[in-house]
Amino acid sequence: MNDTSISFPHRNIDRLYCPCITYLCAIGKHQSSEGQKKTSQPCIPCAYKVACFDIALDKEFTKLVPNQRPEVCPRSAANTKTNASNDDDYDSNNNIDGIMGYRRGMNVLTVGDGDFSFSLAVAKLVASADNDSGGMVVATSYEDKPTLQRVYPAFEDTLNSLQNCDTKTIVGYNVDATQLNQTLPSDVLQSNVKYHRICWNFPCTAIGNGQDGQNDAMEENKELVRKFMVNALPYLDKDCGEIHIAHKTKPPYNQWQMEKNGNENFEYKGRLVFDKQLLPPYTPRKALDRKSFPCHDACIYIFGFRRTSDEESTIPCAEDVDNDELSIQQLAQLGPSSVIPVTTQLINNVRSIHMKLAVYRQEELKQRSKKRSGNEHQGRKKQRRRK
Repeated sequence: MNDTSISFPHRNIDRLYCPCITYLCAIGKHQSSEGQKKTSQPCIPCAYKVACFDIALDKEFTKLVPNQRPEVCPRSAANTKTNASNDDDYDSNNNIDGIMGYRRGMNVLTVGDGDFSFSLAVAKLVASADNDSGGMVVATSYEDKPTLQRVYPAFEDTLNSLQNCDTKTIVGYNVDATQLNQTLPSDVLQSNVKYHRICWNFPCTAIGNGQDGQNDAMEENKELVRKFMVNALPYLDKDCGEIHIAHKTKPPYNQWQMEKNGNENFEYKGRLVFDKQLLPPYTPRKALDRKSFPCHDACIYIFGFRRTSDEESTIPCAEDVDNDELSIQQLAQLGPSSVIPVTTQLINNVRSIHMKLAVYRQEELKQRSKKRSGNEHQGRKKQRRRK
């Protein structure tokens, strides 16, 4: 039997946080929105999100517990009901305020959103229940509308749902993240609105045919991100504005050194484990390609103005973080919008639970196989006796 306590290299956990709900799902303790039904098994896709298991770091685990498609996540099955035209279950949950750092009434600017499914997810999160608390989403794409209609079959449905959300929405095309002051829609520029969140998921230089910018375009991509942040700063709310950049963390993407884009006044706050199940109906897609791509290793890099405390910050201030390990019961009471620090103990717990379950399943399969072989042997003996 394999040793489930074997030591292994951990992912970089410096200033790394995780949605509480993602961790609970990873260890099989997530509760439904009704607070009744729990997941029957620990979730493998969420385990990989939290711990970022990789064959280069933990060959034993990845062999015994191979990653699965994100649709296997039990929360994904519930979210399939939340499509572009049916958001009753999603919007009826009063506990979504604060998920992934988005709160009701916020102004959000998204850039580089291919099919606008991310903008739609955010619009649901910031929509005010009574429509009296403001809130606005400016959804923009680098491409023009005909291109998006051609590439993404469900684009029109998503666009209609976005424009019919219970929050003000403005859509912009041909918006360059490095030239926002020249390419944002004119009514946006004239409004002088300040944003609580400005977001860009998986930024990369304009490359056709769905190819990702990697080693050959690394310096160009790093400069792209730097220019984006410089351009975005004037549009941020000075009190609680943040820039969110979702990005993969495995090589070669970790070499982008995303966290170094902060400065003495606008600092790098930390990273949040990316969990797209909290953002239905968002699906990350390659540039100019309807295909999705694996992103279990992705994190949201968060930057904001230097401050000591802010209840609207996505990442809690250092003095607000309880370094003591919380019990499962305490974690379950924190709510879906809470985030917790990713620690070595937390990763070890996820690993141990899945390793023990995998070993148990292996033993169970062996016993079933042995029993089946015994039954087949007995059957052959009976046949010989009849002859």
